[in-house]
Amino acid sequence: MKKIILKTALITFGVTIVLAISLFGIVSFCAPASMMRFCESIGLENISGDYAYQEYQNTKKLDYLAHSFEIAADHGSYSVADERFEELYGESGSERRQEFAEYCAQQDNSALNEKVPDFGYRAYLCGQAATVKYHLALTDDEKSAVCDFAIGETAEALSEDSPVISLAVACIDNKDGDFCSLLLGKVEGERKFLKENAHYQNLVKFLEEAVNEQ
Repeated sequence: MKKIILKTALITFGVTIVLAISLFGIVSFCAPASMMRFCESIGLENISGDYAYQEYQNTKKLDYLAHSFEIAADHGSYSVADERFEELYGESGSERRQEFAEYCAQQDNSALNEKVPDFGYRAYLCGQAATVKYHLALTDDEKSAVCDFAIGETAEALSEDSPVISLAVACIDNKDGDFCSLLLGKVEGERKFLKENAHYQNLVKFLEEAVNEQ
């Protein structure tokens, strides 16, 4: 009798596990947005980013693509983050680049959107992207391109969270004197920046200090 009860319990347990796995798979496939929120609620943010990307693939809503990029960037998944940013950012002159600009403007105008920083959502995303690209850059051309990207996405009057400053913080924190020297040269050679701007002056000062510490 005990063997029968034990066997029945094991069979019941096995069936329960199979059903649970099946249900998990079904929900993951059919409702990735729900899985995204569930994973976030239990601290599995990296996995939630993958579900956000899956939801983007289903709906083509940029909210989910941007969210998946932010999570990948925050968790150091640089290759994944870079791929998702490029998909979000699009090529110069493309319809996607225009969609990206409009999306960021919409986020700035959303008073209820707590994730939008005071200095602008586009600057925030591009600052993260510049940091991601910095960590991936291996060749001189790639490093130069990272600097050009950050400078190109930075306004004439720098704010403390401009993309070029985000990039500077990354290379200074990494004690990367060679990259700091490269970025310093490009910053000082950029005509659009207002030299009297306090943030510009501090940027140059800190980059110079990092170079001199080599």
